[in-house]
Amino acid sequence: MANVTAASSMVTQAQSAIGQARTQLDAIRDALLEDEDGTLTPEERAAAQAAIDAAITQIGELAGTTAGGRRILDGSADYHVDGRNPAQILEVRVDSKADGSSPTISGEVLQTATQAQFEYTGTAGPTSYVVYDAVFTLTGKRGSATITVDDSQTLAEAAATINRNSHKTGVTATVEGNTLTLTSVDYGSAAAISIEMVSGRFDVAGTGTAVDAEAVINGQTLTGDGNRFEFTEDGLHATVEFQPGFTGNFDTMTVWGDALTFSLSTSPSRRATLAIRGLQPARLGGISGTLDEIASGGAYAGLGDNTSRALRIVDEAIGQLELIDGAVDGFHNAAIASTSTLLAELQTDLNDAITQTDDYNEDEETLLLAKYEDLAANARAGLAILAQQRSGIVTLIQKLAGLI
Repeated sequence: MANVTAASSMVTQAQSAIGQARTQLDAIRDALLEDEDGTLTPEERAAAQAAIDAAITQIGELAGTTAGGRRILDGSADYHVDGRNPAQILEVRVDSKADGSSPTISGEVLQTATQAQFEYTGTAGPTSYVVYDAVFTLTGKRGSATITVDDSQTLAEAAATINRNSHKTGVTATVEGNTLTLTSVDYGSAAAISIEMVSGRFDVAGTGTAVDAEAVINGQTLTGDGNRFEFTEDGLHATVEFQPGFTGNFDTMTVWGDALTFSLSTSPSRRATLAIRGLQPARLGGISGTLDEIASGGAYAGLGDNTSRALRIVDEAIGQLELIDGAVDGFHNAAIASTSTLLAELQTDLNDAITQTDDYNEDEETLLLAKYEDLAANARAGLAILAQQRSGIVTLIQKLAGLI
């Protein structure tokens, strides 16, 4: 019970800090949304950036949260992975492994995931323009947005309109010559893009679809979710996301460490383990970038043209945080709360047994035992007399019958 209480205290502190980090991410998102349409003045953008910087600083401080004298949100409470080559591997996440083991992860990427694309051809000339007025709904993995373009716009201006909505759709636009290319932010079959016309014409070429990566990891042939692969083997449960475009053999990685380990069972050999990833701003984000890059001085700071990408980064960070929060909440409910209930019931049973034993009155029980023994002796004597009487009756009957 003492172990369960200590574990509950540590995990509850982690839950609280994660909840505060989520509050700060929501505050960053709200500040960015103020400039979603690009209409803030330079002074207003500076104020919004200051609010973003303060929230990011707070998240960094929360990453230093300690419980029981140990840091729990800076990555030291997670499993460790040696041998990751950043040029090959974007991210490795280990959810569990066998106690005391140091499993390895190796293999080969057979096919990298692709992005979905459409191409739109503008007018010919030194500066290319949109051909026709058009209103259309652009849909990608992250949602939809209504896009309006007209024939007075250059392709660069049309691309800027699409990019301002990339956090809603998961689709970006680039221009080269008289070709505007729409590309999904994400990779794989789930990152398909589509266009539904509302009015006018916006003729595109391409299928708007993509394919998932394929790889052999620890001897298992797998199809990914984009470039991300989840696999299990001998107690190891891990997720590996490869860098876009990478194919071939990847460097062998070794998993070690025990994360947070608790003894919550009445059996000392059984342990429960919780791995918590770090919350540092440089570790929160995704394919669009990391949270530290939207702070002042970062590549995507300052709002304006960076606002939509910054919103994508925040949304990716929120997605990561929800995974961390889900793992911590799940551990609390499945391991700590259930064990606490079980041990509380066991404790009640033990207390009842102890109470019954402590309330035992030896003199009273000795008298009762003597009484029961006398009653048993009397019963045996009565049975003996009854047996003699029955034997006498049988003898009398035999005499009367002339048998003896």
